[in-house]
Amino acid sequence: MKRPRAALNLGLSLAAACLFAGSAVAQFPTQQPTRQPVFGKSPVTNDDSTALVQNPANLAFLPAAELRWSSLYLNEAARIPWQGHALAFAFPIPFVNASTGVRIDLINPPDGGPGPLFSRAGRSGTTSDADRTDDLYQWVTWGLGIRPSETFGLGVTLQGSYSNLDLAHGLFSWSLGATTRPSDYFGLAFVANDINAPTNPAGGFVDRSYDIALSLRPLRSRAVELGLSGRVIDAVSAYWSPSATLGIDIPELGRIRGGLSLLDPDDGLDQSEWLASAGISFYLNGTAGSMDLSASSVFGGALGPTASGRAHENLATEVAFKGYREHTGSPPPTYALRIRIESTPGTREHVALLRHLWQIAEEETSVGAVVLELRTSPAASMAHVQELRDALYVLRRAGKRVLCHLEDGDGASLYLCSAADRILVNPAGGIRFAGLRARYFYYADLLEKLGIKADFVRIGAHKSAPEAFTRSGSSDVARADKIDLLQQHEKHLTLGIAHGRRLDAKAVRERVAKGPFVAVEAKTAGFVDGYAFDDQLEAEAARLLGAPARLVDDERGPFARRFNGSKPGIALIYVDGDMVDGRSQTIPLVGMKLAGSYTIAEAIKQARENPLIGAVVLRVETGGGSAMAADVIWREVELTTKVKPVVVSMGTAAASGGYYIASPGTRVFANPLTITGSIGIFYGKADVSELLRKIGVSLEVYKTAPRADAESIFRPFSEEEKTELKRKVWQFYDVFLQRVAEGRKLTKEQVDAVGQGRVWTGEQALAHKLVDELGGLRQALAHARKLAGMPDHAPILELPPVQTTIVGRLLGIEGVNETSPSHLQVLPSGLMDMVRALGPFVVHPSDKPLARMELTSVE
Repeated sequence: MKRPRAALNLGLSLAAACLFAGSAVAQFPTQQPTRQPVFGKSPVTNDDSTALVQNPANLAFLPAAELRWSSLYLNEAARIPWQGHALAFAFPIPFVNASTGVRIDLINPPDGGPGPLFSRAGRSGTTSDADRTDDLYQWVTWGLGIRPSETFGLGVTLQGSYSNLDLAHGLFSWSLGATTRPSDYFGLAFVANDINAPTNPAGGFVDRSYDIALSLRPLRSRAVELGLSGRVIDAVSAYWSPSATLGIDIPELGRIRGGLSLLDPDDGLDQSEWLASAGISFYLNGTAGSMDLSASSVFGGALGPTASGRAHENLATEVAFKGYREHTGSPPPTYALRIRIESTPGTREHVALLRHLWQIAEEETSVGAVVLELRTSPAASMAHVQELRDALYVLRRAGKRVLCHLEDGDGASLYLCSAADRILVNPAGGIRFAGLRARYFYYADLLEKLGIKADFVRIGAHKSAPEAFTRSGSSDVARADKIDLLQQHEKHLTLGIAHGRRLDAKAVRERVAKGPFVAVEAKTAGFVDGYAFDDQLEAEAARLLGAPARLVDDERGPFARRFNGSKPGIALIYVDGDMVDGRSQTIPLVGMKLAGSYTIAEAIKQARENPLIGAVVLRVETGGGSAMAADVIWREVELTTKVKPVVVSMGTAAASGGYYIASPGTRVFANPLTITGSIGIFYGKADVSELLRKIGVSLEVYKTAPRADAESIFRPFSEEEKTELKRKVWQFYDVFLQRVAEGRKLTKEQVDAVGQGRVWTGEQALAHKLVDELGGLRQALAHARKLAGMPDHAPILELPPVQTTIVGRLLGIEGVNETSPSHLQVLPSGLMDMVRALGPFVVHPSDKPLARMELTSVE
């Protein structure tokens, strides 16, 4: 290296100077036929198609497809060769965390280019200025970037040259890049360029080089970014070239870029020669993507004594059409966003909808209104509706107007839409709602006719789940509990509609009792504001906004990344469905989901042991099931709370075994209408001995001890066995009480007083200290971030992952039904409830104690 100490001192000085200057990345020697460089962008965080020549690893972070045209215009006396154009197209590869792209560089060097490559003698006999336009070389580059994680990318490019210049023709090379962005505040990149150091028979060559780069974001986001990098050129006499970049976002305009680079080639030039650029990018955002218009001035001693003083003649320009939007770009005209719900969201679909609405409230400055078109029930439970209502209020607090449009709405639709600014209904539609109802099926008479006897032992009169199989109707205690649960739902629904529609609660009750309503009746009752067909919604949205507004379908491009993908993140772990021992699965055709203890426990353990997970949110959507499954999951939750926060978010139900696993949580959130509690155990089996007798089947059993076949379904329990079962069930219940008492910091007596199988709403559970706070998933996530000291944009990892197979996808028996099992139901919803109510007989072995609530449906 030539004068290394002086070069090092000068490089450090230049890096500091970059805080006030423009940008140019370190370059190859000017005598070599390299591709057009990238000005003003850090090789650590540049996520657009220019990554094909700067750092292929960053392709992996490309948000959406992009087409880019880059040009560099130089004074003809300039001594650098990169004048010309480049056309690039890059796009993400569907279903994998990878992107690919192609770029073509068309380089036409200026007359002042130094060295034999660009002299007229080296131009294949070119002798006239008329032929000068043919004196160029081309590079064709293909690249691939993959993203093993949200913060790490790897990439490779293959590139080849074509030219009428002998020294620039037939060069083929490959490059590798790696980028890591472990923090919002900094990132690192390493790039090995032209690893094979290509040569051609005429003596043309490109030196191998290595880039090491650091990106610093003092304000955490890309609002201000300083990039420092160094390039080591592996030439006959190796040398290095330091550089720096500075980028600053300008709200509603774009980004200014600049920087400085020291060129230190061993060609006799004075070492103080440098190259810099200063420029600006204008981002013109649309609904589907954005347009990028960029211009930079290139200047510095490396251009040569004549060209260096003509900055206005050395210009770099770019035009890009992006399938993604920029946060800092000029906002498109205010528009209304259409969100259409045609099928009731399943558990994960519901969460995805919530997160989408939150994102619109936080980032969508151009969305003036959200038009929510409900073509079916918006949620599977009133607890989920409460979370959606909360999301609508978040939108309104962010300045968005919300318009609901119904065709034939139900009670859940009315409850949700009462949180909107305005409700419209199809003129031929209405509201199919005349009050809440709850269904409970009883099978004792059917089982008796079949010759089947259900034999159960339970804790407390409130543990009513076994009554479905042992009685023809509710016991007095169970009936009172069910009436109370229905009244709690009615209270919240009535008050919610009254508040949203600015009506008196008593008037709402009286009017609801007169339903269902056709459109005119719904308006007269004050439940809707007017009528509209689908084609009139754009005009109605404009009316709501008080200004012209285009109605846009929710098919917009994603946003460019503002953050590096901050770590640690949050693990959102779903416990969804009947809790069973073993692995999670979904029963095809009936859409019955089973939450397997092994699957859930492994997900919690994975989150606990992952250093990149700072907190866990346990999303409980189950009425329980196997007591053993509950205890296996409870243990993993309890262990995790000793390492990191575990915040519980109760959805539709977190009862019995569902409450068991929630009890050790660091903090427990429940929606006011979450069904929870049901602290209790039952144990039993179906005795089919009479059925076998009716159909003429005889059975002989040989055993070594009296109780060897006590749990067999082919005979009833003996009195002595029932006594023993009651003792064991009380032992299981005592463990349940102990688990809850430890987790909730209560005595066993306090827990037993609200236990005995009694079901509570979330609001009632708060009064009994069974939960800590009323709130939905939004509040639970916010609290988890607070406890872990994480920013609002901390990434969310959903566990366990949805398991799919090719056969399952083809048959339609997995994947889609993991999120929305209703897609595969072959029976009406009422009959589906009856089938699922048979869960204890269908999915649970007869020899297992159950912590399971009675199937409850309020609608």
